[in-house]
Amino acid sequence: MSRRKALGILLAAGAAGAGGWFGREPLRLALLVARGRSPHCPLAQAIQSASHRRTLTETKDRILAASRRLEEDPAGYVLWETPHGQFWIPRGNDYFLPFHLAEQQVGLYDRPGPGVRAGDVVLDCGANVGVYTRHALQAGAALVVAIEPAPPSLECLRRNLAAEVAAGRVIICPKGVWDREDWLTLYIDPQNTAAASFLNQDPKARAVERVPLTTIDTLVSELGLERVDFIKMDIEGAEPNALRGAAQTIRRFRPRLALAAYHAPEHPAVIPKLVRELAPTYRAACGPCTESSGFVRPDVLFFY
Repeated sequence: MSRRKALGILLAAGAAGAGGWFGREPLRLALLVARGRSPHCPLAQAIQSASHRRTLTETKDRILAASRRLEEDPAGYVLWETPHGQFWIPRGNDYFLPFHLAEQQVGLYDRPGPGVRAGDVVLDCGANVGVYTRHALQAGAALVVAIEPAPPSLECLRRNLAAEVAAGRVIICPKGVWDREDWLTLYIDPQNTAAASFLNQDPKARAVERVPLTTIDTLVSELGLERVDFIKMDIEGAEPNALRGAAQTIRRFRPRLALAAYHAPEHPAVIPKLVRELAPTYRAACGPCTESSGFVRPDVLFFY
C-alpha cells in the first residue's frame, strides 16, 4: 500500500470522529488496514470489527442470563429454555448454544439484500442443532434442507425440529457436504460439537470413523428440488470442497450465498475465486470482520 493511500485511510478514520465512533480502537484497526493487514475486509468493516465482536459477546451474555436448563436425559443431551425457544444440545455445549443464538440475533448471515427471503428454499450446510435452520424458517423460508454430519448434533437437530420435519418444512440430511461421494473420519470436540470437522483435528477432538459425505449437486438431484434460493455454509474448513460439489446447483439456480471464510487464512481469497469460476456474474460483499493474530479477516462472505 502506498504512503498516500495509507494516509487517506487514516484521514478517513479520523474524519469519522465527528460521527461519534472514532477512538483508539478504530484508529488501531485503521492502522492495520494501512499496513496491509486487512486484505479482504474494507475499511468500514475492519474498523467495526471490535464493536462487532463486543456486540456479539454482549448479546451472548444476555441470552445466557435469560436461559435455563429444563432437563437432562441419560443419553447425554440437555434441554434449554432460551429467549429463542427450546433447544436440545449435547452435554458440555452450554456456552456454545447462546453464542450461536447470538450470531443469528445480530444477523451474521443476514446482510441486507442477500439474506433469506419469504418463500425461499434454503440449504443450511453445517446445521448443528438447528439454530440457523429455525432462524431461516422465521425469516420466511418455505423449506430448509438441514445438512449435518456429526451424530450428537444430528440427534439434537432431529429433536429440535421434529415438528417442522413432520410439517414438511425441514429435511434433515445426515451427511457432510464435499466435492464427491465418500466416507471420511470426522473429528468432534465433545464440548463444541458445532466445530466438528473432516479437516481440522483439534487435540481435544475424538474421531468418528466412516461418516458419509455427499455433494450439494447430488443432494439437490436426489431431493428433486426445483430451485435453491439461498445457501448458508459454515462447515469448519470444508467450504471450498463443498463449493466444488455445488457447481451445477450454483450455475443452474444462482442462489444467494453466505459462506463462512474464517476457518483457514487462505479462504478469503480462495472462496471468491471459486465462486467467480462457477458464476462470474455474482456480486460479492464482505460481512462482519474479526481481528485475529494481527490481521482482520471476514467472518462471512456474501455472493448474490
